[in-house]
Amino acid sequence: MANQLFKNFPEIQYKLNDGKIITIKDFFRKSKIDQAAVTNIIDYQFYELEEGDRPDVVATKLYGNSDLHWTLFLVNDYSNYYEWFKDSEVFENYIAEKYAHKAIIASNSSDIVSSTGKFLVGEKVTTVNGVGYVQKVEPTFNRIIVDVVSGSMSGTETITTTRGGEATEKSFVISSVIEHRDATAYFVDTTSEIRSNKFVAGYIAKTHWENEWELNEEKRKIKVINPQFIGKVVSEFERIMKS
Repeated sequence: MANQLFKNFPEIQYKLNDGKIITIKDFFRKSKIDQAAVTNIIDYQFYELEEGDRPDVVATKLYGNSDLHWTLFLVNDYSNYYEWFKDSEVFENYIAEKYAHKAIIASNSSDIVSSTGKFLVGEKVTTVNGVGYVQKVEPTFNRIIVDVVSGSMSGTETITTTRGGEATEKSFVISSVIEHRDATAYFVDTTSEIRSNKFVAGYIAKTHWENEWELNEEKRKIKVINPQFIGKVVSEFERIMKS
């Protein structure tokens, strides 16, 4: 039943965490699904994902058929595999790739952007001991995100922009250097959960790592189709796809 349905789907390439490329069926780019028609016959349950619970693993546990992993994406409105809950290893690899650079922190936002000059994405920056390239400019948090390609950068050093091989007037004394993952993503009032991009008395800072972890944890509990109705749902989905 499910295997016959998959024959009609186009294929895409998907990169695994170890760098390997596999070919998978892309059921998201197929003709638009009449969600209301499917929803009318679905009886949902909730399932809490454990470490190692890939979509195919969960489908096997629930329905005895790994091919039915696509139903999990359908009912949770996921458009691709990257939206799935990440286990510890996958999560840390994701963080290491997304936040691979250094946060170079200044004392004031005017050190980053001012009426007389500003740091620009892509430009070269140097200190006495290091060379890098600006990846992001974040004056709200008094910092630039830098890919340090040579040497190192540390607090109390002066960082200067270089354009056309010449040092510019834009520079500041570094207050501190931390991993981008450990930089502040926002400030939050833990009682009201109100967020702010600027420090507010009584609010605490949340790092990018903490923010990503919380977002990932929200995906741990997913909707699943009651196993009793999975056959009916797949049949209806197949009818819609063929119509």
